[in-house]
Amino acid sequence: MDLSTIALTPHAVGFIKVACDDDALFGELRTRSEFLITQRHHEACGGQSRLASHPLQEKLAAGEGDGRKLSEVPIRLFFNRTSSAISIKYQAYSTPGNVPVCAGDGKTARRIERAADNTQLIADVPCPGPELCDLVRADKAACRRQVRMTVQIEGQEDPLGVFEVRTSSLNSYRALKSQLLLIERRFGGLRHVPLKLALWQASNEASSFEAFHVMRLVLDAPSEAEAMKAVAAARKAVRDAGIDDDTDAIHSDYGVAESFAGACMEFQSVRELYADAGGRTGAEGASAARRGQASTERLGMPLAQVAGAAIQNAVQLGRPAPAKAA
Repeated sequence: MDLSTIALTPHAVGFIKVACDDDALFGELRTRSEFLITQRHHEACGGQSRLASHPLQEKLAAGEGDGRKLSEVPIRLFFNRTSSAISIKYQAYSTPGNVPVCAGDGKTARRIERAADNTQLIADVPCPGPELCDLVRADKAACRRQVRMTVQIEGQEDPLGVFEVRTSSLNSYRALKSQLLLIERRFGGLRHVPLKLALWQASNEASSFEAFHVMRLVLDAPSEAEAMKAVAAARKAVRDAGIDDDTDAIHSDYGVAESFAGACMEFQSVRELYADAGGRTGAEGASAARRGQASTERLGMPLAQVAGAAIQNAVQLGRPAPAKAA
């Protein structure tokens, strides 16, 4: 490992994710209309390990008893610019072993290969995405999108720590990034803008018109004018205190040169994103194939007639929600 290439990133004390359930019919994970805030360490649960719940989960959850759930999270962006605040990439892990072997953007990837002298090197290779990746097709790796947005939760104790919003949904990425760009322009930056991370439902033909949950941002203020007053007061307080608030400059390589060492250490935090990523088509393709076959069995249609729908489903990006009881 070249120690000089290790990317320095903000200290993440936990993760924010959309809660998921196992789907008994299709054997996949399906989203619920609530968030989970987790810590970095694991705890035993039913013979398996899972990330431990963060104390802020219980503090922010609304409702009573078993009905308590966290439907929105009050946040502040850690970075001031959208280019630093959110990132997306393909990350491939070896199967078996869960060792990071490749990371790309859909056009170019950096892949770990073995040189003639039996040493490891990182080579630049074309990145066609998981559906056409040679490593995935050969069952040597599982590849998924990884979206990461760096935030701080209102009321957290450690001002130097951050939480990473994690998802594999391109629909969430599109919604979040477009809103971040708008917020950055209207408020002169992202820092100190009072926001809430929330969920909304969407559906499309690719999801068989089943609802799935998408992340979004909403202002945590009565109006934009009130939010701007709070932003101006917070920025003035920081300047008056003599605090350097340029977090983008401190972590200038964040989201650009994330190291393979970091990806290796973080696999357990994104393990559920790879739960059904085996096979030649990646996670979305596997899910689509199961849905296509189920539809074929129900309708008696030839498999060829549903192949087009299965391919379309292979790029569907939000996890569909469980169907409501009749």
